[in-house]
Amino acid sequence: MIKKSIEESIVLSIFDLSNQLKKIGDEVYQKVGLTTQQWLILLHLANNPNLPFFKRENHKKDLMASELADSLNVSRANITNLINVLLEKGLIKQVEDNEDRRKKRLKLTKKGIALVEDTQPNRFAVIKYLTDGFNEEEKKTFLRFLEACMNKLVNEDEKIKSFHELLVEIEA
Repeated sequence: MIKKSIEESIVLSIFDLSNQLKKIGDEVYQKVGLTTQQWLILLHLANNPNLPFFKRENHKKDLMASELADSLNVSRANITNLINVLLEKGLIKQVEDNEDRRKKRLKLTKKGIALVEDTQPNRFAVIKYLTDGFNEEEKKTFLRFLEACMNKLVNEDEKIKSFHELLVEIEA
């Protein structure tokens, strides 16, 4: 039978929190005609410094679809569909890369910038609600834990090694 463990409780609680946040996000952003994934694209294109992607990656240029797909951990087909919807809504636009005209980079339009700015107070209210009751040290510790977990998952070499070692242990 499955035994109680703090490690599994942490991981399953993160899954539960993630699902709850996505549900809340879908309800909030549905009011402005977007999905949570579409909203996250807008936050990326707004260069939100709080996104883990920008902490891991040093970007000076506007993002390309492939970079968004990597950050959101979705397929190229999925990101293309999400981008097409945002293009149709007039929230983003494609621009040619200055160095390689074959590459297309994505930017927020004035309408997209306005939407991001107009929804900031509601986003911050939800964030404040979720983090109220934690002192600064607790917030920093929690963030360090999440970043350490993400670093294990996004570091391809370590991921392959860790999962391979895990499978070897299970088979033994």
